Amino acid sequence: MKRPDIPKRILPVFAGMMLAFGAWVSPAADAAEIGLNRVNLGWQKPAERQAIIDAMKKSGVASVRLSLSAPVEPSLDAVRIAHQAGLRILLEISLNNRAFYPEGTKRRSAQGKSFDAFRLSDLDPERYRVVIRHALAKLDSQGIALIAVEPGNEINWAGYNGDLAVSLRKDSTETGDPAKISQGLDRYVDIVRVTHEELQASRLNRDAKLISAGLADMPIPFSRRIGLAIIPAPEWTAQMQRRGLDQFVDAYGIHLYPGGNHTRASRDGLVRDVLSFCGTDKAGKPCWITEWGVANTSATCPIEDDRRTVLIDQVRAVIDRDIEAGRVTAAYYFDWDSPTPYSVWRCGGLSPAGRAAIRPMAD
Repeated sequence: MKRPDIPKRILPVFAGMMLAFGAWVSPAADAAEIGLNRVNLGWQKPAERQAIIDAMKKSGVASVRLSLSAPVEPSLDAVRIAHQAGLRILLEISLNNRAFYPEGTKRRSAQGKSFDAFRLSDLDPERYRVVIRHALAKLDSQGIALIAVEPGNEINWAGYNGDLAVSLRKDSTETGDPAKISQGLDRYVDIVRVTHEELQASRLNRDAKLISAGLADMPIPFSRRIGLAIIPAPEWTAQMQRRGLDQFVDAYGIHLYPGGNHTRASRDGLVRDVLSFCGTDKAGKPCWITEWGVANTSATCPIEDDRRTVLIDQVRAVIDRDIEAGRVTAAYYFDWDSPTPYSVWRCGGLSPAGRAAIRPMAD
């Protein structure tokens, strides 16, 4: 269709409106990554990897958080498939990889409460470097540029960090050996530094954002009740900052699971509390929400997703405000199709809640 001509007499008015609109739209909002998680895709068979990525692309997903987990080669193949589909990729580096630890290193037993986890204090930064250097070299050779790299996941919680305490006593206040926790923090900032160095040496990924590990937001009373210690995200981040984290990272990772048993006001307050340590480029570092979600336990088809869709719209409204303010620059919903109540690929299609989770900021 031919574009109608704009009369010259109203061009100044039109230009003024465009300038005003440009001032109103937040640059941070324009740059925000809105995506979905599909972790451990490398564990699927090649044809299944392709089918999952194809379904994501056809459903309107533009950005995806994938895992570099062991074995590494299938994980890199999943990245290749996503890249060929035109998806933007945040690569989370799982620290649950035996190659990152000295020979004979054992996981700390979770005593049946979670899966057994390696201790951060046992990490070997140079073993880690070998794996990351190989992975980035392969991505370079395949012409793949990532948007971001995130070393680690929920390292402030006993489920993923063996330095933090597992207790069989109800309501235990134990967090773990302070010396080991401190050593683990040192090791973690070391591998962030190594990641930064290897990204800078990469041909295609030197401009990828570096995001610190997405931290768990589990309430302390709940963690004590289940016997898996947690150190709150603001406190954990402050500990990493004291060790020089900010000189390497572009943003802090955080996870957000506000639950459904709240009023709207209390849910908004919970989200605000979880994101309280997020800064802006002018004051600190912004946050990347590398996981967020609302559960739906319904197994019916067609899916009954109306209530969850409302809750997701409410959470997105709070996240969007922080995106507009520059305090949050990415939000990845958890998850696509895993057998969890958070999944949004249901009954052969993307659920209404999934569409709400990845709706563009303009909506």
